[in-house]
Amino acid sequence: MGITQRFITRTCFLFASSMFVACSQASILYQSGITDSKWLLSGDIFSCSLSHPVPHYGVGHFIKEAGEPMKFVLKPNNEKLGPGQVYIISQAPEWSPGIKPETLDILPYPGYGLTVEVGGKVAERMLTSLDRGRQPMVAGTAWEDRREVVEVSLSNINFEPAYNQFRQCLSSLLPVNYDQIARTAALFPSGKVQLTDSIKQRLKLVALYVKHDPTVEYIYIDGHSDNVGSRRDNRELSKERAEKVTAYLLKQGVPVDKIISRYHGDRYPAVSNRTAAGRERNRRVTIRLEKIGK
Repeated sequence: MGITQRFITRTCFLFASSMFVACSQASILYQSGITDSKWLLSGDIFSCSLSHPVPHYGVGHFIKEAGEPMKFVLKPNNEKLGPGQVYIISQAPEWSPGIKPETLDILPYPGYGLTVEVGGKVAERMLTSLDRGRQPMVAGTAWEDRREVVEVSLSNINFEPAYNQFRQCLSSLLPVNYDQIARTAALFPSGKVQLTDSIKQRLKLVALYVKHDPTVEYIYIDGHSDNVGSRRDNRELSKERAEKVTAYLLKQGVPVDKIISRYHGDRYPAVSNRTAAGRERNRRVTIRLEKIGK
């Protein structure tokens, strides 16, 4: 199908339901046809992407990264949408008339050939819309003529088999990504060295991620204490805490040659020890992941 020119009656009807009352003389529809509608899957345990080329416009991507909410990104090949508001709309296909379109979101758009991006619930509702046989659309005023409306529609043709594969990919994603797990601080009660349940759960995530990402070269474990007590006792306390964390990671299958364990007593406070809250933050073991080449 590619590009279709449409008359004012449909444009006004579509956007009146979306509180967009500036009717245009015509609308330009970008949409794939029956013979060229494609949904392409790519992914691994770190990220899943379901992409849909839109002829003469660009590509729409549904992207889910490990530990992050779903997002939809529409990337144009050049400047088609002008600056202003864009509307994310779910509508029935032309062969199912009589069903009113539904506005999913309205957001500002600067133009200049930039991407349109929506996340979280809106992106999930767009996927649900496609799964139910509807066609999500991104619409706004045209770059070259503000009296025209540009509509970029996602076809539901050939969507179902790719969506089933996409959901399988989603089920295999890790629960966290590198940015979420690269820096971790395990806090300890005063004078204590035992790992709490919350610390153990966090360390399990660290171990799980390291197991699946071969680019993680080292895990730096640094034990610290507050300044209560003698310097010698604090140094020993920080050593025991670091050893407890190290032992738990080894138990979870982290290779011993990846771990560099150190202890510092009260030499490097994260914040001032003058308050109870400050001392609580300083009684810690930090776990830092280091990737190859970083």
